[in-house]
Amino acid sequence: MRAILATVMLLLWPLLPTFAQQSPRLSPGNHIARVNGVAFAYFVSGSGLVLIEQSPGWGIGSQYLQHGLMPLEKDFTLVSYDTRASGSSSRPIDESRMTTSNMVDDLEALRRFWDLPKINVLGHSHGGAIAIGYAIRYPNRVSKLILVDSSIQGFPGDDIVEREMKKREGDARFAAAVAEARSTAEPKTDAEMKESLTRSMPLYFSDPEKNMAAFAQGLSQTPSAWVNAKMVYLDSSFNEEHQMHRIHADTLILVGRDDWIAGPPFSEKIHAEISQSRLKILEKTGHFPWAEDAAPEFFVAVENFMR
Repeated sequence: MRAILATVMLLLWPLLPTFAQQSPRLSPGNHIARVNGVAFAYFVSGSGLVLIEQSPGWGIGSQYLQHGLMPLEKDFTLVSYDTRASGSSSRPIDESRMTTSNMVDDLEALRRFWDLPKINVLGHSHGGAIAIGYAIRYPNRVSKLILVDSSIQGFPGDDIVEREMKKREGDARFAAAVAEARSTAEPKTDAEMKESLTRSMPLYFSDPEKNMAAFAQGLSQTPSAWVNAKMVYLDSSFNEEHQMHRIHADTLILVGRDDWIAGPPFSEKIHAEISQSRLKILEKTGHFPWAEDAAPEFFVAVENFMR
């Protein structure tokens, strides 16, 4: 009997640290982690297997994920954090260190801070690009990877985005949002940034008249115009497009059929490059699948994949 128990413990041991109770730094509530010269604000909720919610790095913060992915709390310990200079996290001393590559290394520093040998990561939008970069650079530190309407660092998708905007510019529901998305005026203040995001918001939904108002309730953080101006997307030293084959973590790719900015062509590219991946396209859904009619399908897919 002791031999059997010992064998079982040896098999389970690598999994144990992925549960929140293994680290006092992952107790429920709001916390601060000081790593890489930045004070990162992070929030822990739920119970069970730890799932890191990776938010984008352009200044929106993480509360929209905390609010939108709340149904997962019943099965998982959810850990979300504001990327450098976004939300309640501080700015780096070196203002040039605002690249996707820097944010990849932030996630690794946080993994060590949380004392997790391996992590499960759900990345949304540009947060997906951060998650992809992490799985490329630290392949042995990822257990499972979930990419939701993910962008790809270095992937030339401007023609895809322009094609999607053209499809919508004749639709009264999207015309003003298309004009805002095409504007070259850079927001100078956080208030201007918020107004610009509000004007372009209909583009991110398959059915904005039905689903946008409920989603907006989760946007409690003011987006940062400073981060939007400083964020370096096209970091030529870190191109993910031709490195995704190095990812060997079990990967789930979820994308809305009607996502204009990081839609199926992006996810199909990711799926083609990552051998251990599966792709699910959610119909009548835009950039935020948990906020539209496909929400039940989205949550079931995540839960089944994690199990």
